[in-house]
Amino acid sequence: MKKILSLYLTSEIFPPFLLGLATFTFVLLIFRILRLIELVVTRGVPLLQIGKLFVLILPTFLELTVPMALLLGIFLGLGRLSSDQEMLALKATGISPTQILVPIGTVALVVALMTLLITTLVRPAANSALKKELYNIAKSRVTTALKEKVFNDDFPGVLIYAEAVLPPGNTCQGVLIVDRRNPTRDSIIFGKVAIITSDEESKSLSLRLFDGAVYEREKDRIGFSQTHFNLYDFKLDLEEALIPVRNKERGPKEMSLRRLWNTIHHKEELGLNPTPEIMELHQRFSFAFAPLVFSLLALALVLLPTRSRASRPWGLVLCLFWFLTYYALLSLGKALGERELIPAAFALWLPNFVVGVIAIYTFRKALDESPLFLQATLEDLPFYLSRRLANHKQRS
Repeated sequence: MKKILSLYLTSEIFPPFLLGLATFTFVLLIFRILRLIELVVTRGVPLLQIGKLFVLILPTFLELTVPMALLLGIFLGLGRLSSDQEMLALKATGISPTQILVPIGTVALVVALMTLLITTLVRPAANSALKKELYNIAKSRVTTALKEKVFNDDFPGVLIYAEAVLPPGNTCQGVLIVDRRNPTRDSIIFGKVAIITSDEESKSLSLRLFDGAVYEREKDRIGFSQTHFNLYDFKLDLEEALIPVRNKERGPKEMSLRRLWNTIHHKEELGLNPTPEIMELHQRFSFAFAPLVFSLLALALVLLPTRSRASRPWGLVLCLFWFLTYYALLSLGKALGERELIPAAFALWLPNFVVGVIAIYTFRKALDESPLFLQATLEDLPFYLSRRLANHKQRS
């Protein structure tokens, strides 16, 4: 009987869980998707690399959406049973809410372990791989031919414009180069034709310009000098263009658990502030604990006695309310923790603690078959407003 009940409840939860997971992930990813599309359209990044970037970005959002989807899955799955009076039938057969909690808790534990795997292993590895992939994209961009009629600013302090780029892409016409790398002098270079070559060994990019002029101006002097040339070589260091991507040190979000733990101890020994690393460490485990809290809350919301006239969509509004409450507390905890107003460890466990206490209280009310005052008020609110509106129309 227990096995059949567990399988039945799981089968009811699983479809809305997957639907919620897909929906929440898509909503959070939509702005990133637009950015990836922009890379294809404006930067010419291949679709294969865009797909790889999408896969590497995904774990960052899954650690947020998996607990959210579980809350929605339990609420919708068991909510259907409740609306069809099946929950009442289970109670009539002697199955108590605590017995229903066992299979729900098992599902929540599996989801929690899955979330823990994402936060501790998958997401850090994906973030590290994402930075490497961005480096490769930046490298391929600066080593390929320049785009025509576009101000190319891939190199720090250098702006390059080409009126036309001839096939196969290494010859340009009407080239303008603005060089501001020298702190004491600015240079503007014009060339009728330029040939682009790159050297992987020296990691340099060269533009050989023909029939042009160089205009130079000292920053502490008035006026400029002009030099005409038949041939002029302008060299760029590829490493300079890749510095913004390459030189970023591995942050806490990219560290493994062992490295994160060692970094915390190393900073403490040196007298440095390890707050970012401590918060990242506790965030990984607090996110993994969230499914357990959400599952208890969802079950309690379903088991609470409700008004027969209350609409089911109103329950979805309550679900959304708890989502926003949890992540508002998370944002508050992070802000307080970063400012060291509260301990960094407690900052990340604050939403689990608050929502967990509310979930336990709500579940106890469900065991006593006593409705929450807030829930009853919210359920009555739409009908109260509709009656007031109807009375107002009759008077007018």
